Amino acid sequence: MEKIYNIKNNEKILIRNLEIDDLEKSYAFFNSIPAETRRYFRSDVTQKEHLKERINKATDGTIIRRIAISNDKILGDSSLEIATSNWKKGEAQLRLVISPNQFGNGVQYALAKDLYDIAISKNVSKVITKIMRPQTELQEIYQKLGFKTEGLLPDYVHDLKGVDQDLIIMIATIEEFHKAYEFIGNWINDEHASINAGEM
Repeated sequence: MEKIYNIKNNEKILIRNLEIDDLEKSYAFFNSIPAETRRYFRSDVTQKEHLKERINKATDGTIIRRIAISNDKILGDSSLEIATSNWKKGEAQLRLVISPNQFGNGVQYALAKDLYDIAISKNVSKVITKIMRPQTELQEIYQKLGFKTEGLLPDYVHDLKGVDQDLIIMIATIEEFHKAYEFIGNWINDEHASINAGEM
């Protein structure tokens, strides 16, 4: 399914599934993000082979990956990894990566609303995100989307420079995540939102 939104700066963005033909655009997007920001990512997204692998996982249905595009450039990358084990049934892990020059324009909230719609369609009842403590901008975004900090694991992970970092676990029930709709109303003109033909 494809969705088109007008965001705060009156720019049109297209949100759709990540595909193998997006490899070069994905490579350019992640390389445009400052290294100091990328150091807190789970993996080195500046390597094309790794990007190809993550796209393949999206196309085989393992993880739902969505991108926001304008003028043939990726502005944001998001994913929803739905748990398959019975004891975690109804859970999904959310990740958002936004181009730094897009903060304030609402791309992150359009992607969040998009993933909320998908979560509802997949019967997800709880959404989880895990971030490193220095990722303060992301923490603020998730808080505005209804997430609450449920745990902190000191020195639990290494960043890409090999430095120990605290891991913050944030959780939102699907009802709390619904706050995305309320908050996004300040950023997106829903009268100009449209859904085009296509399948998830």
